[in-house]
Amino acid sequence: MTADDPHLIPMPAIFEDRLSNFQKCMLLKCLRISKMIYAIKNFVKAELGPKFIESPPFDLEGCLTDSSNITPIIFVLSPGADPIAYLNGLAEKKGMKEKLKAISLGRGQGVKAEKLI
Repeated sequence: MTADDPHLIPMPAIFEDRLSNFQKCMLLKCLRISKMIYAIKNFVKAELGPKFIESPPFDLEGCLTDSSNITPIIFVLSPGADPIAYLNGLAEKKGMKEKLKAISLGRGQGVKAEKLI
């Protein structure tokens, strides 16, 4: 039997009652290694709690507090993420809109970024 979410299917009773959550992860690793990331998330959630698998909310103002003129803020983004509107809003709120220099690093942008730094 093949399932799209094998990490969510209860194990046969002989395993469900005898194996710890960690042992169940190891069994899944042997059977469907491609689904381990999901099993690990479930393991961490069950053993430590959901706060250990949830991303904290993005706090740009907190980042600004931690930065300085010699510690810039550098964004490493996931595909589809675009904080520029949030960044522009914060710059405007702080009266720094005209001083904000933002550059997306792509082909040929490294030299421009070095000049801005």
